[in-house]
Amino acid sequence: MRAFTLDSFAGQPHLRDDVQMPEVGAREILVRVRSSSVNPVDAAIAVGMLKDMVEHEFPVTLGRDYAGVVEAAGSAVDAFSAGDEVYGFLLHADPTMHKGSWADYLVVREGVSIARKPSVDFTAAGAAPLAALTALSALDALELSEGSSVLVIGATGGVGSFFVQLAAAAGASVLAPALPEDHDYLTRLGARVILDRGAGIRSQVHRHEPGGVDGLLDLVSYQPDASVLRPGGRLASPLGAAGEGHGRINLMASPTTESLDRLTQLLEAGSLRVPIQRTYTLEQAATALEALTTAHTQGKLAITITQEGP
Repeated sequence: MRAFTLDSFAGQPHLRDDVQMPEVGAREILVRVRSSSVNPVDAAIAVGMLKDMVEHEFPVTLGRDYAGVVEAAGSAVDAFSAGDEVYGFLLHADPTMHKGSWADYLVVREGVSIARKPSVDFTAAGAAPLAALTALSALDALELSEGSSVLVIGATGGVGSFFVQLAAAAGASVLAPALPEDHDYLTRLGARVILDRGAGIRSQVHRHEPGGVDGLLDLVSYQPDASVLRPGGRLASPLGAAGEGHGRINLMASPTTESLDRLTQLLEAGSLRVPIQRTYTLEQAATALEALTTAHTQGKLAITITQEGP
C-alpha cells in the first residue's frame, strides 16, 4: 500500500508504494483512509525533533488525523463494521512512533482514536480532530464564560481557528494579534478585538482590557507573556510552556470516544466549522509539510488520501 514515511533520521520523508498492509487483531479496526491534515507534530516528526523523546520504529508513517471507511473489523469488535464512516486521530507514540494516517489503510483499536464520522464531508472530518480537540481542551482549561476575555496568540492556525469560534460561542471577548490580511478572517470566526501583530501586544491588551485578560492561550511561544493576565487569570499552552502553579495548564488532546463524540455534536450542529485553506493530495504531502512551516496559514491544510469508490 501507499504511505508517506520517514525511513531514518538521516533521510527525508517520502511517498512509498511498498509498505506492508497492517494486520488486524481481534479488537482492532482496519480503516481505508480518505482524508487527513497537517499538524505541527507532523513537521516535528519529519525533521527528527522527537528522536530523543520517543522511540521510533521505522518506517514511521506521518499523519495524525484521519477520516475514512471501515474496511474490516476484528472478531471481538462490537461497535463498528465494514462500511461505517469513521474519524479520529492517532497518538504520536503508541507506545513507539510508527503508525500514521498518511497511508491508504490504518489500524486502530476499538474504544480509542475512533468514532463515527459526523455528517460533514470527509475533507472537513479529516482535518478537524487533533486541532479541534486541542482547542476544546483549551476552552475547558481556561474556564471561559459569558463576559470573560481571552487573548489568543496564534489565532489563525488550526488550533487557534477552532478556539476562537469556541471562545466566542461561550460568550468570551476574543483578542487576537494578526496581520492586516487576517482581520476579516478572524472577525468571521468571532474575534472581537484584532491587535497589530507587529506592535507591543501587552500595551494593546491593556488598552482594551485595563485590568488584563481572564485567559491567555499561547499556541506559539515557549515563554508566554503572563503580564497580559489579570490577577488570577489562567494561561494554557500546547507546547509545555505554561509553567507551574494555579491556573497554568499544559494542554494535551485525547482521542477518546467521548471527546470525539463531543466534537461530532459541535460539527453536526454547525456551531463549529472547519476552515480549510488548501487541500493537497498524498503525492503532495511534502509540499503540504513545507507550507505549514514556511507559509502563513489561515485554518487547516487538508490532505486527500483516497477518493470515493472501492
